[in-house]
Amino acid sequence: MNTISVKKHGDYGEGVYGDVLSHSIRPERRESRYTNVHETSHYISSELRQRHNPGYNCFYILRSQAVVIKEPPTTINQIAPLVPPNLRGSRYKTYLIDQRRYWDESPLYILDEWNAYCLGGMCAIDDYQNKRKLEKTDALAGMFEFMIYSTALAMCVKERCPEYWKINTQFKDFVGYRIDTVSRIFFINREIPQFKSISSDKLYQTWHNSDEGKSFQSFINDEFVSKKILWSLDKVF
Repeated sequence: MNTISVKKHGDYGEGVYGDVLSHSIRPERRESRYTNVHETSHYISSELRQRHNPGYNCFYILRSQAVVIKEPPTTINQIAPLVPPNLRGSRYKTYLIDQRRYWDESPLYILDEWNAYCLGGMCAIDDYQNKRKLEKTDALAGMFEFMIYSTALAMCVKERCPEYWKINTQFKDFVGYRIDTVSRIFFINREIPQFKSISSDKLYQTWHNSDEGKSFQSFINDEFVSKKILWSLDKVF
């Protein structure tokens, strides 16, 4: 996966929080730490998009590095129906229905949200491991829910955009990279009391037990991971 360098614009401390906020011209600082990271990652993406040709999106991945990916020739309108009703979480309507008015022809918007939820979740885990006081939050739930939507995006691209799918390894590498993030963070840490969420537990159970969930798992295993993930309730690999 190829990356570009991202300039620092300030110094907001250590860890995931400090890393992300330091790389935006105007970082978000009004909300919780993980929400600030989520929103600031969007700001960084926007700032980077302005430096590139139209038709590309950019995703910050920490340590002054970002990934640039060309938009595939599909739409969110074509992607959304590929998410089975029982795999649609609380964010589905907001992001895959309502946001079409702004982003329909920029389907990598789905990856932008996934990346933001991943970075926010990484911040929450980083703070937990460094013994910062955390309120009960669903900071990890979004990264799992958007893995489902991003898998639907990949399914759509493979079906509708075969030439893009064949030659755009950057897209596939990034999706695989963030699947690995979810496997290492959400699936391992979702039972921590501060992060436990009834809604994400329900979605996870459906993902684990339903035919639809198993179909998505098979697609991920076939297309993105060299060592198959055991999507079980007590193991990650």
